[in-house]
Amino acid sequence: MDPNVVFDCEKIVPNPYALALAAAARARALNRGAEPRVNVSAANATERALQEIASEAFSKDELVPFLPEQQTFTPACHSAHRKWLRDNSAERAVAAPGSLPRGTVH
Repeated sequence: MDPNVVFDCEKIVPNPYALALAAAARARALNRGAEPRVNVSAANATERALQEIASEAFSKDELVPFLPEQQTFTPACHSAHRKWLRDNSAERAVAAPGSLPRGTVH
């Protein structure tokens, strides 16, 4: 893999977290049989996805879900929901149920 491809990708998607999400989404699509948008010799789908992003094979509309400056922040839980999570009432299940015990993996 070309070590400089990430620097080229960061020019398109400046947020490293958003870049990882975009590359992962494209790699999954390539693994599911999507047609490659650029003709590069890549070892795997992740490398090909990064090459596609770096070569600007996507329109801005396709990258909007991964661009943080285009998104609006909506809190995951508003204040009423947070209060419910802090409630000590016995009849409400505040935490997720515990996992079932698993056998030893060898």
